Amino acid sequence: MKRFLWFVYVVAAGVVSFAGCSGGGGGGGGGGMPTPGEPPPVVVSTTFPSDLATAAGGGTAWAITGVKTTLYGQFHRASGNAYDTLRVDVTFAQNVANALPSPGASLELPTQLGMTVQINTGSAGYYETCSQSSSNAPSAYASDEGNNPSRLSDGNYSILYDGQVLYSGPPQPGSEAQTSVSGNMVSQTFFLETLGVAAGSAVPSVKIDVSAVNGTHAEATDCVPADGSQISANAS
Repeated sequence: MKRFLWFVYVVAAGVVSFAGCSGGGGGGGGGGMPTPGEPPPVVVSTTFPSDLATAAGGGTAWAITGVKTTLYGQFHRASGNAYDTLRVDVTFAQNVANALPSPGASLELPTQLGMTVQINTGSAGYYETCSQSSSNAPSAYASDEGNNPSRLSDGNYSILYDGQVLYSGPPQPGSEAQTSVSGNMVSQTFFLETLGVAAGSAVPSVKIDVSAVNGTHAEATDCVPADGSQISANAS
């Protein structure tokens, strides 16, 4: 099992460290948005039809209707990279405010929601949930849907590397998929350095796809994009 160190960046004004928020059904820290002086955010928004979702395992047919990716820099380029953070906002047809398992718990009910963001950083890797039946390349990194091992105690989710948990130990948001939920939206924030992405002053090349699951068997109810392609987060 691989273990990655938590990152601490030192800037002129002091020390900026990653801090997570514990929470109930809502979620952990979602990451801040850009501060003045950082590069302009790169935002890509995509919508999807809701009628393709299926009630897998007899549970709730969680339907993804939109995905917004945002690449931005928030650590004053101390890492040497202009863009150091990826945020993925996933909108559902249903209200998901109370659909995630509680922090520290696994998916147990077919009415609960699990979500996987698969991240393609240019290296082949592990197929997540629905991707093995599509034409897109496998990706090394993905957020766990909540069964491997469970939702974390701080409300975040583990990041998987080649199908294995990237980091296990005391809460370290920099090594986790920082998760928040509100209304119809679940948001996950990833630090690009954790994903092995370093692009210097350039906009990094990152592609994603997203799937929703329910129940203890983590059966897929919806996968986007449905045609097997991936969303390019660095598209203008």
